Amino acid sequence: NNLGFKLTDAAMETLAVLAEARMDDDVLSGAEIEAVISGRDAADCDEAAGATRIKRLRDTLGNQIVSELLVKNIARRGYMLAIEKDVIRMT
Repeated sequence: NNLGFKLTDAAMETLAVLAEARMDDDVLSGAEIEAVISGRDAADCDEAAGATRIKRLRDTLGNQIVSELLVKNIARRGYMLAIEKDVIRMT
């Protein structure tokens, strides 16, 4: 559906990383999310830093049910957007 959200720059950055990964059917770990955003190697990034970015994105999205439905946690693998690729539009 056509949900609209007002996001902080940091939340938008995290969402953009997840959207790009979703376009490639990728699941990203917290360390991989942090690596893409910070420009460092994933091996040099902390899993918790990416998890914190996901938590802040979910907090910004607000409604717990909506945020859990949009940002999915895949056990022992990482995070992904739980939406169809064809609905992603960057403007």
